[in-house]
Formats: sequence, structure tokens, C-alpha cells
Amino acid sequence: MIIHAHMGGEMAYMMKMAGYDSIIVEGKAPNPVYIRIKDDEVSIEDATNMWGKTTREASKMIADIEGKEFNTTAIGQAGENLVNLSCMINAASHSGGGGTGAVMGSKNLKAITIYGTGSVKISDSKKIFELNNYVMKELMGSNNNHVVPSTERPWAEFHDPGSRWTGRPGLTWGAADGGAVDTGDAPPGELNKFGYRCQKAYKDFGPLSEKYTVKMSGCTSCPVRCYGVLDLPFMEEEGYAPVAANTCMPNFEYGAILPKPKDYKEEGDGAFLANYAAFSTADDLGLWENYGELPNTIKYFIENGILEKILPAEEYNDLPWDLYEAGDPAFIRDIQYRIAEKRGEISHLGDGAYYVNERYKDLLEGKYLNSQQVSVISPLGWSKHHGNECAAQVGALTNIFYNRDCMTHTVVNVWGSGLPYDVLNPIIEGYFGKGALDKPKAYTPINDGKIKFAKFGVVRQWLHDSFTLCNWVWPMTLSPVKERGYKGDLTVEAQYMSAITGEEWTMEELDFAAERGLQLLRATQVLGLNTTDMRNEHDQFTDWVYDMEPDFKAFEEGTIKMDREDMDKAYTMIYKEMGWDEETGAPTRATLEKFGLNDVADELESKNLLPA
Repeated sequence: MIIHAHMGGEMAYMMKMAGYDSIIVEGKAPNPVYIRIKDDEVSIEDATNMWGKTTREASKMIADIEGKEFNTTAIGQAGENLVNLSCMINAASHSGGGGTGAVMGSKNLKAITIYGTGSVKISDSKKIFELNNYVMKELMGSNNNHVVPSTERPWAEFHDPGSRWTGRPGLTWGAADGGAVDTGDAPPGELNKFGYRCQKAYKDFGPLSEKYTVKMSGCTSCPVRCYGVLDLPFMEEEGYAPVAANTCMPNFEYGAILPKPKDYKEEGDGAFLANYAAFSTADDLGLWENYGELPNTIKYFIENGILEKILPAEEYNDLPWDLYEAGDPAFIRDIQYRIAEKRGEISHLGDGAYYVNERYKDLLEGKYLNSQQVSVISPLGWSKHHGNECAAQVGALTNIFYNRDCMTHTVVNVWGSGLPYDVLNPIIEGYFGKGALDKPKAYTPINDGKIKFAKFGVVRQWLHDSFTLCNWVWPMTLSPVKERGYKGDLTVEAQYMSAITGEEWTMEELDFAAERGLQLLRATQVLGLNTTDMRNEHDQFTDWVYDMEPDFKAFEEGTIKMDREDMDKAYTMIYKEMGWDEETGAPTRATLEKFGLNDVADELESKNLLPA
């Protein structure tokens, strides 16, 4: 089926500056190549000597040839060897997941490198300037649009320890050029301090990371700098990159494979450095962790004795178990390389959860996919990104729209904003209706407000991917400003669109345009699965969602478990809201034609894939 993935970094910006909205690569090169784009100049260059190199090595080789102004997206050994869980990597650390690396590898395409010297022509530059100031002063919070600080501050009415607005006096970039930088306070309205708000390395790794933090980096033009750049020169002696950056799951998933990660420089730094070693290796190899599924699977197979059963004795004994017992992340690196290079039976753990389950079904006895520890939410094998723990049915329903973990933060940005429920709830009910947002672990049955909230989440995510806006920050549902009652502004994207194009766009018109993409994706899913029965063939959840926390019943206070009958009703309601057949969840001809997708409806009908 269609891979729907996104990637941070600078590639989208460089594409636009070079004058391109999309890149389509057809066919397969006879030998390894990279595509070079500089404005109107497009060429296919030899990459034979780059094949077998890591993403970091290949990117540096291209920079040495073309110049440092070129921005490169490359694959590593995982993509070259067509590993299902492979990705493309932009600027050494930004991942485009979901198997994109294998797609490039299948074409012998090592990299795409771009340098654009153009610009984006906008209709109303004054309005853009005003909007930028408005958004940054009154609407934008931190990463995940957390709109309160993590610690008590004199300027904040509320605080939340879980917030990613972590900057504060005394919190430093200890490895900054020229000496440590105190991040200080960055209250709303102070634009020159905006980039100090999100100390994501500190959030993920704790105080031990401060002395190694160079700065916060991020994607083009974003003021929310959520990529913690770490400088650990002593890790180079261990065979790892001395400088690396990341912002998400790899920061805290891989290290859990080891029973007790070894300490390096001081007591307690083992988990931090094990994760650093593993994520920098994964980025080098272009090995995608499927939002935690790959490290969870490795851990599950080891701890449940499955690895010993599936591997030939020689291969099992060849694994560096002494390193495992010592808590050395070189054990994880060894497995990562075996998977990326497709060496041995263990490499099949990189096939993805669905294929892992199919391959070892008799041994797994139905327990693997249904294990909360592995955290796979779909029988088709994608991991839970954000699901039933996030706003109940609202977060859960997000997972039925895609063919991988739902890279949708729209709802999470609300649920985890840090605002007290009594402040948050009236805002969300004002947008979507009564009952749209439950209290954490105090869920209620499905209702119309939740359905509207769920649809809003995926529509805006599609819009943001189309705009190349970060759905970790957008939409501006909320605000950090008390005087606004913490309410955001959902019309901002339409205001930008109007100012840029000179055409008047309303919020409703823009949401309609974004939903068109979702309708097309759903049609491709019907086509890919060759069935209209999306309810049963695509949208179902694994059992742990309903069977977790056995001491509780669904809707009892204190649990996030879901109820099967209630979720079945939720499917019917979201299908109706999307204009899909209420029994099957497949798009109807009337809905496809409503969005101008008449040719898509004709194609599905020719294959008997339109609902009766």
C-alpha cells in the first residue's frame, strides 16, 4: 500500500527554493547514483563509491563534491538492502520513515541532493510579517504546542512537569561554542528568546545531558528548536558518531533492550548513552524503528526466549551475549548491523511486525501482536504512536486513517498541552461540541463531539504535511496567553494561504482541500487491499487495546482501556462523518465525486471496489 510518511529538515525548503513542488523518480538505475538538483539543472551522478556507506558518510562525500550549500537526503545500508524498516535521512538526523529507504534502494538511488537559489513569491509580505508576529507572540507554545512551562515561573499561571517548554534559569547548553549558555526564561511575547523554550535533550535524557548539549536545532525556519544536538567526543572511541541529534522515540526506546546499560563517565549515565549510541547508529544505517516497534520486538524476542528458538545455534551463539550482560550498547549495534545488512535469520526482525508475526506465527501463539509491551496497535503491524491513551476514542480513531503509525499530533497537542482540564475543556467543547474531550483516565462512551475532534485531527495533519508545516507545533488550537483565555486561532493557516497566494481562503475551504487528500488515500487503501471491507481488513485494533488493565472495566475511572462495542459504534460514526459507507468504511462514489475524484471512483468501480 501507499507509504504515507514525512520528514523534517531542510529538503522541502530546498525543493521549493529550486522551484519544485514534488519529485517523481521512475525506473531503476543500472548502477548506484544520486540525483543532483540546482535550480533548473538536474543530473544523475555516479554513486558507486558511496554504496555501502552510511547516510552520514554519503552526505559528507556529496558535500565534498558539490559544496556544503547542497542539502542531501540519503539512504544507508538498510535501504540499499531493501529492509522493510528502512528510511531516508535528511541532514544526518531527520528521518522519513515507513520503508522509504527501501524504495530508494530498489532504484539504486543513494541520495538526492538539492541547492535552490530562488525564493517564494508572496502576495502580501506585510500581512505575512504581521501573522508571524501574531503567531509567535500570542499563539505558539513549545514542541507539541505545550503552552505552559514545565516548572513554576513567575509569569505563568500554570505549569506541568510533562511540558516540553523546559527552558528556565539555570538550565544550560553546557557544550555550546564559547562556553555554557544559560537558557533563562522565555515567556510568551519575547520573540528573541523563543528558541530557548524547548530543551528536548534535557526532557528526554535528564540533567546528565546538559553538559553535552551544544544547542537546540530543528527544521527550516521553525522557531521551536526541538532537536537536541549533543557532542560526546568520547563516544567516538567506542565507534559511534561524536556528534548527533534527535528528537523523538529513538531517544528513549533502544536502551531498554539492555537489562542494565553500563555507565560510562558517571553513575547513572548508562541509559542516556545507550540510547545515544543506538539512535546515532540507526540514523547512520537508515534503519527505521517503526515508532518503537523494532527495539520492542528485539527486547520481546530476547526476554521471552523466542530469539533462541528461531535462530540456528551457530547464529545465536555468535551474538555478543557478553556485551548484553555487560550492558554495552555495542550489543544493540551488532543487531542493528545484522538487520541492515540482512545477515542471518535475525535480520527478519527488520521485516516489520506483520511479517515477523507471519513468519513465526506458530511460536508466537497470537501473543506477540497482542502484547502491550510491543505496542503494535494494528494487526497489519504498525506501532501505536498515539492511540487510546490520548483523548480516548479520539486518539484511537486517528490510527485507522494510515498504513503505518499515525504521525498525527493534532490531538496530542491538545491532550498534552499542560493546561488543567477545567481550562482546556471549554475551549475544545467550543470547537467541537459537548463531550469532545474526556478527563485523563475517566473516559465516556463515543459521541458526536469526539467524532468531529477526531476528523479535525487528521484533516489538519494532512494540511500541515501538504504545507510542510510541523504538526508537532500546528494547529494553533491553544495559546500560552492568559489574556486570550488560552484559546488559540484555527484560522491562521487560511490567513497565511490568503496572504501568500493573493486568493481569499477560508478555514472551511482549506480543510476541504486537505480532506481531499485523505479521501484519495482511503481510495488507495481499498485498491491496495482489494476489498471494500475496510472495517475488518484495515481498521481493527489489536486485542491489548481492549484487554489491558484487567482489573478495570472500560469507562471506569483509572483506566485507558477501550470497549469493543463502543469502538465498533465509533467506526460507524467516523465513517458517516467522512462520507464513507457506514458498514464497510469504503468511500462512496458520491463522496469521491464531491471532492472532484470522479476518475478515482471510476477506477474503483471498474474493479468492483465501490460499496453497493
